[in-house]
Order: sequence, then structure tokens, then C-alpha cells
Amino acid sequence: MNSLALAVARFGALVAFCTTSCSRADLYPLTNNDGATEDAAAGEKIYVAPDGDDSNPGTLAQPLQTIARARDLVKTKNSSMSADITVYLRGGTYVQAATLELGNADCGSGGFYVKYRAYPGEHPLITGGKLITGFTLFDAKNNIYSATAGIPQFRQLYVNGTKATRARSPNLDADGAANFNRLSGWDKTAHNVQLSASYVSDWNNLSKVEMHLMTAWADNTLRIATITTSGDTAYVTFQSTEDSLLFVRPNPRLDQMGWGAGRVFYFENALEFLDQPGEWYLDETANVVYYEAKSGEDMATAVVVAPVLETLVTVTGTSTSDQASYLWFQGLTFAHSTYLRPSQFGYLDAQAGQYNLTADANNNQTVGRPAAGVSVTNANHIHFERNLFLQMAATGLDLVSGTHDDMIVGNAFTDIGGSAISIGKFAASDTTEYHTVYDPADKNEVCTRDTVMDNYIDNVTTEIQGACGIAAGYPAYIDIEHNEVTRTNFSGISVGYGWTSSTTAMSHNRIDYNDIHDIAKIMAGSAGISTMSNQGPESEIQYNYLHDFSQSQWADYAGEGLYLDEGTTGYTVAHNLMVNTPGSLISQSAGSNMVTDNGVSPTDAENTQATAGIEPSYSDVKTLASSTVNF
Repeated sequence: MNSLALAVARFGALVAFCTTSCSRADLYPLTNNDGATEDAAAGEKIYVAPDGDDSNPGTLAQPLQTIARARDLVKTKNSSMSADITVYLRGGTYVQAATLELGNADCGSGGFYVKYRAYPGEHPLITGGKLITGFTLFDAKNNIYSATAGIPQFRQLYVNGTKATRARSPNLDADGAANFNRLSGWDKTAHNVQLSASYVSDWNNLSKVEMHLMTAWADNTLRIATITTSGDTAYVTFQSTEDSLLFVRPNPRLDQMGWGAGRVFYFENALEFLDQPGEWYLDETANVVYYEAKSGEDMATAVVVAPVLETLVTVTGTSTSDQASYLWFQGLTFAHSTYLRPSQFGYLDAQAGQYNLTADANNNQTVGRPAAGVSVTNANHIHFERNLFLQMAATGLDLVSGTHDDMIVGNAFTDIGGSAISIGKFAASDTTEYHTVYDPADKNEVCTRDTVMDNYIDNVTTEIQGACGIAAGYPAYIDIEHNEVTRTNFSGISVGYGWTSSTTAMSHNRIDYNDIHDIAKIMAGSAGISTMSNQGPESEIQYNYLHDFSQSQWADYAGEGLYLDEGTTGYTVAHNLMVNTPGSLISQSAGSNMVTDNGVSPTDAENTQATAGIEPSYSDVKTLASSTVNF
């Protein structure tokens, strides 16, 4: 059975009208390569335009203005559907003053969808950002401009569609490549780290300055409490939340794998660091933003956007047994989400971008989940196709829990702070110790039969460096197929959590035909594909093409092409092609798996290389990722 037919067979609602030999046209008859064909079939149509009016009837001639009003109009039409209801968004910018919340009352019925689609040939932008205007020259010598921010706190800034660099030391290397200094030591008893005194100074607003410190596979955002110097050595201590975790937890720890001195770090968020074109700084006390303009930038006309909302859109069902369903999003751009936890509490990554809430010396830990630009909980038959997820501070799209038969197909994710896609719980709750086996009595809580296929994921994990291109906690029957993942700072795809060989909620997971390359830019222990815990029976990793990545100069130790991490059980791992990777496959305290025909020359390697990655019918999504988005 080919991968497409397999995905269809597992997408329950489509089985009734699509056989295992169906084509893409059978699956998505209303879609062409640019998503520009208007649905000519019967069904209600509602139109929205940025220059519309919410008192209008929502026709093409008299469109609504807001998506929220369209949602409310859908409620009057969707109780007994005989065809899809399509909400067409005209091109332009839809600024979300608040999260757009979709629930049970907003969904399709009778097996028909409520669809939110781009109008043919147009490109609607759904943004959680806000324009900052009124820049005036602050420092003529250094070409630094300033403006009243109008937003109390944000951690990203976008100028003329490009992410600016939050002022830092040391500066980034050429072409924006990573650059760090190194610790000279640390003291677990005194709760400090040590470094060259030449790296520090008497910075104003010290409590807002952060140290971004890499520890093996995890990154840490640490708010500084004090800096003292003695001779050539500076001693740095951290604020309460970070301090209580960093020096206590045994994994990941400062001296992991024999390290301690030599850990890499950079400082961020001081006006004194503002010394390069394209850098910016926010003085939160004065509510003033500073920006050092690039050559040729006119700050009188520049489009400067700061993110305001953490989540742009939520789909949330009433419960695991009373779910939202049959919603379809196509041809839309979701952009400019914020994520403020690192500024408020610091951020210590435990693994795969999940942050520590608590930790003790006995390795008892709890973790929280970063916010997402678009979030789905307790929902089924939710469909995302040919959308662009762009310039988000943490996760791009998150199927949190209680999902089934959802499809994420043919989307592009770029400039994402954390994981592009996250699926399933990583622990039963944020108070459950994270080694506790997750296998809930309520199986509806488990993300099941969700499909992630033909997506292009590029330049993600830019803020949470230890996140992954695709991160899944405890899914079941998941299909992760024919995706291309590139430019991550840690692993490409990670499935599983909990470090256990005991039976979990996971089984029948498939990670096949993916093209993963140019990853592992910073962190240690990275892999093209990484798994953890018991996922049997009948899970598989097959026909993936992993290539052209190596140990970063900043990483404490190398990664692998494939990494069957602790407790991994129940996988068939076969026919995976690995070329120019730091290793081929490692099993770390894994259970029983069938591993065969992997490496630099597996059987039919040429065919694996040719067929892995995005399928031809979705090749246009790579162009989508490079689209110019105008606010």
C-alpha cells in the first residue's frame, strides 16, 4: 500500500468514498496547486474582507470585516448541513485583537465541513502583531532610531518582513550564524557560573538581561540576578525560578557528559548590546523600542511589527467525548505570535522544547508546554492545508490532546521560535512527574490517527533551540510522512517521551519517507529522527532520507542519523538512507526493535532518495515558505 493510500485509509471520514487507489484529486477535489480554485459546489458561502463591515450580510459584494463575525454567522447556518459552508477571506491583513476561539458550535455537521479559505488568487494574513510607528533618530552616529512601543513586553520584532535580532553579546556570526562565548566554570554550592570578566560590564537594567546557556540537548534562558567580578573572573547568579532548577536537576545538567566549563552562552537584552545593523532593544520601563537601521532602511516608511497575542486561533471541543469537528483551513497565513514566559520566569528546556516547572536532585521533574500560534484540543477531522505559519515565537501548530483523524497536509512553516508542529501530551498533566507512564483510561484523550504529510519545515527552533521540527509526545497511529525538515537547532522529528519500556498509549506510529537535512545547528545529541519509550506494536521508521548534517562546533558531543532513545520499543527500522550524518543509528537503553538495512547504502537507496520528502503534488509549498508577507 503506498503512503497516500495508507493515509487515506486511516483518515476515517474519507474511507467511505475513497479507495486505496484514489488520487490526490479524489481526496481534495476543490484544490489546485495554489489553492486558488473557488468551490463551485453547492453550499453556503460567506465573504470577509479587511475593508468590509460586520453589519454587512457577508456576500461577495458586501463582505464582513472580521473572521469572528463570520464565525458567528456560521452558527446560524451549520446545525443541519447538506453541503460545506465556506468562509472566503479576501486578501489583506486581519489583525486579531483577541484569540479567535472556535468550539463545538462553530463546526461542520453531517460529515460536511466549515471551511476557512483564501479567496482565489489572494493572500489573507491573520496576525497577532501590532504596528509600531513614529520612529525618530536617537543616535545619528550609529543610525539608531527609537519609538514609543505601545506594547508593554515583547521578545521579537519584525522590520519590513524580516526578523530583527534582539540586542546580544557576542554578536551573531556572518550571515546570522550562531555565535557564543564559553563558561570557565560553575559552582553548584554557590549557585553561580563563572566566565571571563571581559564578557561582562556594568549594564543598566541588569534584571532584564538574560543569559542563553546551552546544556547538552537543552537550552536555558536565565534572567540575571547579580554579576560580581574578582580579577579576571566574573560570577553570575540567576533569579529565583531559574536558580532553583539549573543547579538542582540532574538531567540535563551543567556537567552532563563530563562538561561544565566550556558550556556555550550568549547574553541578550541590554541597550549596551545594540551595536549592529538589524538589532533592537526594548526598554520595558520607559516603553521605548530602539532599532539600529540597516543600510538603505527608511524608518519613516518601514513596516515594524511586534507580536501581541500568544495564540491567534484555538479549536477547542467541550470534552474528549464531545469534540469540535469538521473544520478546514486552507491558503491562509498565520503570523506574529508572542511568547512571554522566558521574560517572566526564565525557560529551562527539559527535552524537545518542553520546559521544566519543577525538578529535584532525584530527577523528579514536571514540564509545561509552550504556547502555540494555532492550538487544537478535543477535536477531530480538523484539516490544515497549504497554509503558511510564519514568524511565531514558540510552537507553530499544536494538536494538544484529544484529537483524532486530523490532517496537517501541504503546509509551510518558517521562522518559528519552537517546534513547527507539536502533537499529543508529553505528560498526563503539568503536575505529573514526567517519567510516569502515560496510558490514560480515557483513550479519547490520546492524539490518534492524525496525519502530518507533505509539509515543508524550514528555519524553526529559533528561540527554543532544543525544540524539534516535529515534536510528538504520546501519539497513537500517527502518520508522519513525506515531510521535508531543514534548519533546526536540535532534532528534525521526535516521537515519544517518558523514558520507559512499559506499555504506553503509543502504538502503530509511522515515520516514513521524510527528507531531513541541515539540522543540529547548535545542540548536542541531535538526530534526524529520535524516538523514546514503548511504541509497540507495529510502529515503523522506514524509507527516510537523512543527510548533510554534522556535529555543531557548539555542541558538547555528536548526534546520530537515527536515535532510538531510552525505552524505545516496538519499531521496525528499515531502509533508511543516511548520507553525511555524524553517525547512522544508536540505541540507548532501547527495548526490542527490528532494525535492518539502514545506513549509507540500504537496499534501493536511489529510490529512497528520490521518493522521500514532499510529493510532487505539493511541491509548491516550498515556494509558499518564501512568500513575501505584507502587514
